Amino acid sequence: MKIITIEEHFSSPKISEKMKQFQPKNSDAEKDKDVKALIKHYLPTNEDIEDVGARRLKFMDESGIDMQVISYGSGSPQGIADPKMAIELCAEANDELACLIKQNPTRFAGFATLPVADPVAAAAELERAVKDLGFKGALLAGTFQDKFFDDSVFFPIFEKAAHLNVPIYLHPGIIDKKVADYYFKNENWPNLVNGIFPTSGFGWHMDSGIHVLRMILSGIFDKLPNLKLISGHWGEFVPFFLERMDEELGAAASHLKRKISEYYKENVYITPSGIFSETQLQFAIAQVGADHIIYSGDYPYLMKKETGDFLKNASISEEDKAKIGHLNVEKLLNL
Repeated sequence: MKIITIEEHFSSPKISEKMKQFQPKNSDAEKDKDVKALIKHYLPTNEDIEDVGARRLKFMDESGIDMQVISYGSGSPQGIADPKMAIELCAEANDELACLIKQNPTRFAGFATLPVADPVAAAAELERAVKDLGFKGALLAGTFQDKFFDDSVFFPIFEKAAHLNVPIYLHPGIIDKKVADYYFKNENWPNLVNGIFPTSGFGWHMDSGIHVLRMILSGIFDKLPNLKLISGHWGEFVPFFLERMDEELGAAASHLKRKISEYYKENVYITPSGIFSETQLQFAIAQVGADHIIYSGDYPYLMKKETGDFLKNASISEEDKAKIGHLNVEKLLNL
């Protein structure tokens, strides 16, 4: 069975070096023991995340993965606040990834990184990445300058995505420190707990799920009915509360033309992001349908050799395995 995974990351040593100028010296993050513990625990080696060649292909072959759709990982130039530099480095990152993909075009495809500091320029870069570089959409990580992407200033990005008929992957990112400190930290816990709880352990998934809901509540799908979003980690908690939100939140959202669950099930695709749970797979199929599930492994943050075997051995129909493994993504990304 063919398997394509779409939440897979790389970073460029050249871009990483240039990004150092945007990292404040003696920052709280540099002194934060929780952050240091998280980095040591979570971040992949440079060799793994920078390689888009033999090292990655070996893992894919051993794990039963036919193709990866690759996007920029941590340290993305998307986060640069200076528009000029953001435009320059995002374009450079996209050009570099495109060159790497060309070396193995049957095994790799790409999502663009966008200079969201200038949304009009970001829309133009998305168009260039799709039309000139052959990218299949874009990935946006976290928020930007304390703004979620439902803010009207970012509308040109989503309008362009809808026009080009490519999806936007809303990926988690580091959440606001005040939120993290309030909800997810305790001075009596180990540093690693205080590092993981507000990030990969819970916090940034909650934040990313809220992001998708904010997009729905903004009314963007009434304006752009063919816009498609992708949400990882089995939908970042949202599928578990669709009925409740229809009853409570949806009843108050008189500005929307449809139920929250209807937008979600039509305009949002979800992926496992390497959380290979049969229980969650079965629930996701029951809740959103196999047609709106796409496969992903979160390489190289997670490097699970059972990536292919989990889907192949799952207790679901062969038809659903094929949809989730490759048919849905081939249709959505025009692969």
